[in-house]
Amino acid sequence: MILPATIDGIYKPIIKHIFKEKYFSAETNKIIDLLTVATINLWNTVKKTMLPTPQKFHYVFNMRELSRIFKGILLVRKDIITASSTLGVANCKPEVFLVALWRHESERVFADKMINNKDKDTVRNYI
Repeated sequence: MILPATIDGIYKPIIKHIFKEKYFSAETNKIIDLLTVATINLWNTVKKTMLPTPQKFHYVFNMRELSRIFKGILLVRKDIITASSTLGVANCKPEVFLVALWRHESERVFADKMINNKDKDTVRNYI
């Protein structure tokens, strides 16, 4: 078995397989293509800046955080994404729905791990 050379090579094929191009518009497919890059960039930024200290010893970010974000995104059914413009009062486009979902999952994984509001705000600004 040949393993991918990059982390992008792990998650991008999974996302492309679950969110097949034929089911979504060109704008939504653009967002789907960018989800992997955005998540990995966010993970690298948080990993480099939010370093562990004696008070923040749990500020260790490994691939488990990446998989949690992708798992949360991949659990949403394609019909929910395509019908997002008719759900609730928000009436948002599918691509906006995906960005909001990515933001929610990123905050859930990273910001919820922070111990003070300053760190949470820092992570939210990265997002």
